[in-house]
This record gives sequence, structure tokens and C-alpha cells, in this order.
Amino acid sequence: MEPLSWNIYRYRLPFTRPMRMLGRNLTFREGLVLQILDTQQKCGEGEIAPLEGVHQENLEDAERTLLSILEGKEVLSPEFPSIRFGLEMAWNVYLAKFHHQKLIPKNLSALPVNALMTSDVENIDEFAQHQRQSGFKAVKMKVGVKPIEEEINRVLTLKKHLAHHISLRLDANRAWTLEEALKFASAIEHAEVEYCEEPLKNPEQLASFSEKSELPLALDESVYETGNPDFLPTTNIKAVVLKPSRLGGWKSCQKWVDWALQKKLNVTFSNCLESGMGLNWIACMNASMVPAPTPAGLDTFQNIKANLIDPPFQLTKGHYSISQDWPRFLCLNAEKIASGRLDTHLLKDFQINLNIGYSS
Repeated sequence: MEPLSWNIYRYRLPFTRPMRMLGRNLTFREGLVLQILDTQQKCGEGEIAPLEGVHQENLEDAERTLLSILEGKEVLSPEFPSIRFGLEMAWNVYLAKFHHQKLIPKNLSALPVNALMTSDVENIDEFAQHQRQSGFKAVKMKVGVKPIEEEINRVLTLKKHLAHHISLRLDANRAWTLEEALKFASAIEHAEVEYCEEPLKNPEQLASFSEKSELPLALDESVYETGNPDFLPTTNIKAVVLKPSRLGGWKSCQKWVDWALQKKLNVTFSNCLESGMGLNWIACMNASMVPAPTPAGLDTFQNIKANLIDPPFQLTKGHYSISQDWPRFLCLNAEKIASGRLDTHLLKDFQINLNIGYSS
């Protein structure tokens, strides 16, 4: 293979409105783009955007460590999953574009996506009507922010206005005590909720919760904290939520997908407020790993004003169209901060060897 080089860009994209995340209002999203290119200027890009309070690493540490890795001064450690996510993306997108690397099943052209209802939505009837008209098959509703009685009323109101074919998912982000979660579950027991993510402040009480409630659950934070699926509860667990930039990329996600499918659990791929570039890669991962994908949690792109890719990440009738042609990086929306030569031996550990048994 011909000599390669790299560029690092830094981006800062404003949100259309403040995004509530872990008790903070975020007004912009910032991160890095790693670009790998050859002497003919053929290139692939990957996004590295750890989010404070979500990832164990921050952006400054990720930038410093990425530079050190690219310069051959250190090897990548598990403490930086967002870097592995971006390195895998950049290298394998380059291979897919110019060296016939196979990443996307040809028999899957569109990935279903769930709509997202945040806690600041006031007109629930109008919101539900828009999702019906937009063709969504699932809605994810954030709960655990408002008083519990209000949350109960909001869930029941939304369910009333959704079409029967639209499933309802809830995400509590570990908001409640065991008693509060049981009260909530009892009040919505006839709402036919698909699942509720992580309702408990103390996740060690999930088994106790499931002894007293039949509300289907999904695991999110527990996945990253445990690291080993054999240590997770399975009673009343219907799904696992996988965020690739927290797990550390393709290989880590594949481990969890294999476990979930073996346990007959649904797999929901989601994101950490990445830009359209990262969302496109997560959609690719989802399509490649899961034979019959359920709606993915990728609707957050609508909250970012600017794009890093062309064509932009966008939905049609509640689905993301997966193209065999990779989108172009809009480097005008980012600032180049570093560049250098690349040792191709460094990339061997980041190449994905796929065996997509269900594609044709």
C-alpha cells in the first residue's frame, strides 16, 4: 500500500436549541475529525468526540493521546474508546471507498430510526401527529426529569396519541429510587411500552424491580459499567442499548451483539450526540451486525445546525437511507489543527474483517 498521511480537524457545531444532558444545558457539540489520506488525496475520515459526563475521557485528553498514537509514541489503551471508534471509522471508510472493503449488506438499503421526545416537549398531541406523518415506527421518550406524576401523565398522553403501530420506548437515565420506579411502572402497566431504559438510581436493584414489576427493561449504562455481559441481569430485560463510541468501536459492539442475539434480546444502536459523520458510521455498524435491525437511536442529528458530511445525515419516512457511496467530509466546517505521516503498521489493529453472513 502506498504511503499514507493524516490530518486532524477540530469542529464546533451549534445546537438548534440547548440540549439537556446530565443536568447541563449544552449549546454546541465539539469534537475531532481524523482524516487518513494517500498520495492521491484519496481519504477516509473518522469522528472522535468524547462527551463530558458520558465518556470516561474528555476531548483535550483524547486530542493529546490521538496525536501521541499517530506519532508512534504510545499505543491505544482501553481508556480511550472514542479514539478507537474514530480510528476504525477513518481507516475502514478509506478501505471501503478505495480498496473494496465490504462494510454494508447489499440487501439492506434503509435503517429504521426512532424519533426522540425530550422532556421540554409541551404539545404532546402535536408531537405525536408529526411522528405519525413522518413515518416513524418507534418513539423514544425521555422520562425521569419532571415530578413522577407528571411523567406518568405525559407517557399515557403520548401513548394515547400515537398510532398503534408505533412502539413507545422510555429512557429514565437512572432517575428513580426503587419505590419511585415501581410506582411509575404500576401506573403505566397498560400502556404497552416496548421497554424502559435504566429506571433505577441503584442498578443493583434491577433484579428486585423485576420481581415486583413486569415492565420490560433495556440496559444502557449497565453495559459500559459491567463490561462483561455474563454479570448482567436478564429477567424482564428486552434489549441492550449500544453506543459504539463508549464501547470502543466495532469489535466491542460485535461482542455485545452476539451475546444479545444469543439471549434473544433486541439490540438498539444509539449515539452520544455525534455529528452526522459519526451517525452514518453507527448506522453502518447497525446494518452490518444485526440481521433484522430494530429502530436505532439516531434522531439527535436534527438538533445540530451544521453538517460535517455531504450529503447530510437525514431521514425519509423514519428511515436512514444507507448508501454504498460514502458521504464527503465538509472540511470547511472544521479547522485543521495537526498533520503528519502515518505508519501503516499502526492501522492493522483497526481493520475490520467482516463476515456478514446474511448479505448477498
